[in-house]
Amino acid sequence: MKQVYFYDKNTKAFAGYDLIEDTAEVPENATTVEPVDENGVGLYDPTWNESTHSWDSLTEEEWKKKYTVPEVKPEPTQEEQATAQQMLLMADLQNKVDTLTDTVDEMTKSNQQINATLAQIMLQNATNAENGGK
Repeated sequence: MKQVYFYDKNTKAFAGYDLIEDTAEVPENATTVEPVDENGVGLYDPTWNESTHSWDSLTEEEWKKKYTVPEVKPEPTQEEQATAQQMLLMADLQNKVDTLTDTVDEMTKSNQQINATLAQIMLQNATNAENGGK
C-alpha cells in the first residue's frame, strides 16, 4: 500500500490523503509527494505546484493573517451590566465606610488626648487651689 495526497483540481489546494494498492495508478489529482517541508514538518495551507512537482506553502505569518479571526468580545447582558453596576456601588460604599472608620478612629484618639490634657489641667487647678493659689 502506498499513501497518496490529493489536491483540488482547480485550486490545487491540499484535499486529504488515502492509501492505494502499490500496483494502482496514482489518480490525476494526487501525488505521492508528502506535503511537508525539508524537516518533515507539515506545511501551512499546502498547494500542489505542477511545474515543480512539489507543495507550496504559506508562511506562518501569512497563515495567521489569513485564518486568525479577530476576537469578538460579547456584549454583557442587562443583568450582567446591573450586577457590575451594583458591584461598583458596593466597592464605593466600602471605600466610604473605610474612610469614615479611619476618621472616627483619629477623632477618638484626638478626643482621648484632649481628655488627658483636660484631666491634667483640672488636677493642676485642684492642686493650685489646695495650696491657696501659691
